[in-house]
Amino acid sequence: MVELNLGTNQLSKLPDDIQCLQSLEVLILSNNLLRRIPPSIGNLRKLRVLDLEENRLEQLPNEVGYLRELQRLIVQSNQLACLPRAIGHLTSLIFLSVGENNLSYLPEEIGTLENLESLYINDNPTLHNLPFELALCSNLQIMSIENCPLSQIPAEIVAGGPSLVIQYLKMQGPYRAM
Repeated sequence: MVELNLGTNQLSKLPDDIQCLQSLEVLILSNNLLRRIPPSIGNLRKLRVLDLEENRLEQLPNEVGYLRELQRLIVQSNQLACLPRAIGHLTSLIFLSVGENNLSYLPEEIGTLENLESLYINDNPTLHNLPFELALCSNLQIMSIENCPLSQIPAEIVAGGPSLVIQYLKMQGPYRAM
């Protein structure tokens, strides 16, 4: 099995033996009632797409960092307060959607995601700061930051859009010589 779609099934638990699906490349678990993802998810080494949108997740396991082939991670509309630092190990990640959560910060390890093209962090009401390391995501083309109270960045910069925000982070952070 290469693709498994369990979306919109009222699932409240994902079994630990999900790790037995070693060939799985696409796992869709959106629109369920999941509160946690088992650490065994990290054993799905061929996974390219993980869709956990609209669940009740409060955290992601650190083992998510073992998913080195992951290109799309969708955890929008959950209850996440933070992302694991291991997110920085997802070097193949192109698309990251973490909007509509309760994130208060992004880990600085996000700066190691060189292939990241799209980042959705919109509608995180407690997200006041962005790490300067975000400026290291050189392929970032789309960044949705609407409805985030980014107090560290002047309002006129935020109003100028994502590219201006990235430019500001480059100028303010320790990476300004790059």
